[in-house]
Amino acid sequence: MNRKRSGLGTSALFLGILTEADKYSCYSFSISIELQILQSLFNDKNKSLTEASKLVEKIENGLAEIENTPENQSRIRTKKRLHRRQKQKLKSLIDKNNPNSKEQTRSTTAVYEPFISQKNYYANYMQLDDVIKGLESGELFEGYIRISQKCTNEAYVPSPDKSKDILLNSIKARNRALDGDKVAVRILDKSEWRNPDTEDCQRTGEVVYILDRKENRVVVGTLLVDRGVLHRYSTLVPRDCRIPRLLIDTSIWPFPIHLRDGTKESKELFYALLPSWENFKLPKGILKGVLGESGEINTETEGILIAHDIQERPYPEDIDQYFPPQFSVEDELKYRKDFRKHCIFSIDPPTARDLDDALSCVPLPNGNFEIGIHISDVSYFVKQGTPLDEIAERLATSVYLTQKVYHMLPPALTMMASLLPGTDKLAVSITLEMTPDANVISHSFSQSIIHSCAQLHYAHAQIFLENPNKKDWDESEFPTVYNGYTINDCATAVSHLHKLAAVMRERRFSSGALAINQPKLSFEIDRATCEPLSYSLYILHESNWLIEEFMLLANTMVAEHLKTHFPTTAMLRNHHRPDAVPMEKAVKLLKAHGIDIDFTSAGSIHKSKAAYCKGENSENPHWDIIISNILSKPMVRAEYCVIDPNKSMSHFALNVPYYTHFTSPIRRYPDIVVHRMLISWLTGKPIKEYEDPKVINKIAINSNDKKNNAKKASEASAEIYAACLIGKLGGLVVDASVMEVKENYFEATVLSMNMNVRVYVNISPQNPDLLHKGCTLSTIDNKPTLTIYWDYKGEDRQTLQLFDKVKLKLSKRESCLKLRAILIRDE
Repeated sequence: MNRKRSGLGTSALFLGILTEADKYSCYSFSISIELQILQSLFNDKNKSLTEASKLVEKIENGLAEIENTPENQSRIRTKKRLHRRQKQKLKSLIDKNNPNSKEQTRSTTAVYEPFISQKNYYANYMQLDDVIKGLESGELFEGYIRISQKCTNEAYVPSPDKSKDILLNSIKARNRALDGDKVAVRILDKSEWRNPDTEDCQRTGEVVYILDRKENRVVVGTLLVDRGVLHRYSTLVPRDCRIPRLLIDTSIWPFPIHLRDGTKESKELFYALLPSWENFKLPKGILKGVLGESGEINTETEGILIAHDIQERPYPEDIDQYFPPQFSVEDELKYRKDFRKHCIFSIDPPTARDLDDALSCVPLPNGNFEIGIHISDVSYFVKQGTPLDEIAERLATSVYLTQKVYHMLPPALTMMASLLPGTDKLAVSITLEMTPDANVISHSFSQSIIHSCAQLHYAHAQIFLENPNKKDWDESEFPTVYNGYTINDCATAVSHLHKLAAVMRERRFSSGALAINQPKLSFEIDRATCEPLSYSLYILHESNWLIEEFMLLANTMVAEHLKTHFPTTAMLRNHHRPDAVPMEKAVKLLKAHGIDIDFTSAGSIHKSKAAYCKGENSENPHWDIIISNILSKPMVRAEYCVIDPNKSMSHFALNVPYYTHFTSPIRRYPDIVVHRMLISWLTGKPIKEYEDPKVINKIAINSNDKKNNAKKASEASAEIYAACLIGKLGGLVVDASVMEVKENYFEATVLSMNMNVRVYVNISPQNPDLLHKGCTLSTIDNKPTLTIYWDYKGEDRQTLQLFDKVKLKLSKRESCLKLRAILIRDE
């Protein structure tokens, strides 16, 4: 059959020779061909527009013919709107090229805008004056929006009465607000609530105004490029699923966009600006750059940095002009306390370079101990108001990715401030007299000079603790010890500190503190290529807890001091109670499985959890991980804030009335602020800028934002490294434990990695690689239950509930560093 046809017959050819079952699959392809033919007609001014009109009629008739085909009705319903829009675009193009048409007077841009029909998709915002009146009257309330990563159609805003959060249960209700925006919300009528008049009632609301939004957000993703002649816009698909897809005008992009074979998806990872969101369904973005090939470690890491506003080189090359000169010990000793003869040491991970803290422990004749908590005096090196200080304030924190640390301070200054052994260093010290049962008899603060004798690792300290009576240590197996001390001296001091820390830890939890410790995924890295070689879980040991207890004590003591001497401007660290709605859901879910959690206080949560989580002695160790993961999800982030005498400043998890950050000034800017305040009290020299609460509040807000971004970037880095390693291994079969079940998927925790994955189980074209044949969701004894059918008869079945162990096949997705998890039959 001669298939060489011209003009307007292509669709008729296709629709005539195919079976009814095949017509649908070729229909979209035929439309794209007609578009190209139509464009060529318009380029040839001698062609009649009558032919083009006939083409539109033929396409419409073809669509109607296929819609009336019974075996294709279900598929047609899902694509009907697409085909209608294609027809409308053809008509628009005809009108544009018809000199007698009113459409000819419209701008060329209007014809090409793919979202012109979606204008006024959202409700218009209220006038600001009306918003202010509504907030004052209580008709409206304000809060920061949180978009769910599991279900991006849902978002939450904290309730004004501190009860269950208000649900925004659609994209329209969110009204163009993005995660982290401060919004004004109206609670909807009760008839629109979720589960009204039940114990699961969830009030719903809608955004009526955006009070504060981050302008020019940077969005990282891949491009979906439509090569049709009517489309100058492409779609940027963000890596962050909480951000909507962006429409990008790629007609003005000066470089070629390379597509993956057989797809419309770009090979490269791009980044774009989202300057604002006008009242269209999708926002318009501005393409700014290309990062490299998607799926490569370096490219994906670059995307993480850009998306989270993390600068690789934030300091100019001449920043060292703002470094202070080498200090004179003789001059500094005029007002500093001399600890250089004490047995002082640091205990850190082996990769640590920013040594903020060191400890000392001296037995006293009365049986008590003199404890020294020595923190690097970074405020000496970062002078307030200098360009160095301004950049550090803006960065606010160091960022720890899998393969690299992006330091808050310039690397050279970090080394100058670090409490490295064998050299005199400046510090701010807390000196305590403690009884053997860890009661503090007295304490004092001072600026100091120290001389650390050793840089110990956690593993070294752990060896000391596991061999308390050993004296004949082989010094060649440990770091060099300076200042006339020996490894045995360090081991003795560590033993004393550990006994005190153990008492402090037990007392802290008995008094109502809460800890949800999560093993952290770590990787061995090829330093030449930055690619992963292996992975392991970093488990906290007693040596970690030793350091933690003394740092917590120092931070709490400094917070109490600041509260007294800076009652309106103290920089504090606040932690609110967990969100009521997700916590109630978590407790209800656990209760159905026989686990009773009392969440009235931090202490009650900890004691309840401890009854079921037995650590290494647990009969079901995977329960520990799942319970901890479930209880950690409702917890809110702790935040920096300026003290407010009219509000509670307590730290929920630590169960203390006041808390701050003092112990890590090399990597956290709020610690520098706290140091400056403490030193201003010690020296009697007020800091005028810090007498204004607004100044401290501004620093706190920026620090919260930067710390949150750093945490997200760190988590994203671990995820891409896990995907890269599993890709190199060609996939991995792992044991996992079910954490949540839904209709189409279940969440599981990979036990060897403490990493959560979503496992889809619904049979659909989007999941062609599933091994089972079907699934159903039901409730058995108040427990959500997924039943997986491994045969078509339903005889070979598997039920999945919370805590059940499963086998998963993990693989890397083809075009990006993301994991795909498939349920496999555990024989």
